[in-house]
Amino acid sequence: MNQPAVIGKTSLIALILLLLFSCAGNVFAQMDEVLIVKQKAPITIRPKAKPAPKKIDFTRRVSIVRVEKKSRRNYRKTAAMTGKVKMSAPKQVVKKIEEPLLAIQLRLLLVNKDGSESEFNPLASFTQKDRLRLSVKANQRGYLYIIRQKSPEEDGEIIFPSKIVNSGKNLIAANYEYVIPNNCPKDVIPNQRDCALTLFPYDEAAKEYFTLIFTRDQLLDLPDAAKNSRVNLKDLMTTGKFPTKTLIDLIEDSKQDLVSQGGDTLFGVRIVNQNLNDNEEIIETFVLNKLKK
Repeated sequence: MNQPAVIGKTSLIALILLLLFSCAGNVFAQMDEVLIVKQKAPITIRPKAKPAPKKIDFTRRVSIVRVEKKSRRNYRKTAAMTGKVKMSAPKQVVKKIEEPLLAIQLRLLLVNKDGSESEFNPLASFTQKDRLRLSVKANQRGYLYIIRQKSPEEDGEIIFPSKIVNSGKNLIAANYEYVIPNNCPKDVIPNQRDCALTLFPYDEAAKEYFTLIFTRDQLLDLPDAAKNSRVNLKDLMTTGKFPTKTLIDLIEDSKQDLVSQGGDTLFGVRIVNQNLNDNEEIIETFVLNKLKK
C-alpha cells in the first residue's frame, strides 16, 4: 500500500538532485567563461616595476643579449618582408655586448611662483593649479619618449620629444638630467612658470598616466591596430597622439623585468631592467593622483 508513496519520494529526490547538478553545471560553465575572459583580458597601462629586494649596481658592465625588434632601427628588413621575394622570415641575430643594465631615474618637480623648482613626492596628490616638471636621467645613451594619458583606455599625447625641449631631439646622453619641459622659447611661453605641465581638471581625469619609454635603439614604425598595419613614428609626432593599443603592443613585445629602487635624491625613483636576455628598453608608467578641487 505504501509503495507508490516511496516511488513518489524517490522521484522527487531524483528531480531535486537533477536540478542541483544542472545548476552546478551552469555555475561551473559561468566560472569557465570568467576564466576565459580573464585569460583573454588585454594588458592595461599601469606601473610594472616591483621594489628591488636588494640594491642593484646599475653602473657595472654585464653580458647582455641584444634583441632585434620590428619597431627599432636595429631590425634588419629583408626582401621577404618587402614582398619582392617569397622566402622564410629572417632569424634574429643574437649578439652579446658588455654594458650596464638599462636604468632611468625620475624626479617630480613642483614649479614655484618665481619659476624655480622644488623636488616633490610623486605619491602626493595635486590640483589643476599646480605646475609640474619631470626630471629624467638615464645611465646610458638612448632614446626617450614620454606619453601622457587621461586614463589607461584613452589614447595618449606625446609630450616628449617636443620642439620646446632639447630642440625636439630625443637622443639623450648618459648621466645627464633632462627637465621636461624647460627653457621654453620666450616668444612661445613668455612666463617661465608656465613652461610646465598643467594638469587636466579633476572631472576630466581623476588621475593622469605618464609612460616613459627609454630604448637603446630609436623607434621607427609602430603597429597601428586600427588599420592592421604599421605607422611611421614621425606621423604620430605630427599628430601628437599615441594610440593606447600601440602602447600596449610595445609593452607586450617587451620582455623587460623591471624593479624600482631609490634614486640620487630623497624622492627620486630609479627603474632598472634586470633582464639580461632582453635589455632593449624600459617602459614604465607613473600615475599622478589629484585632489577634487
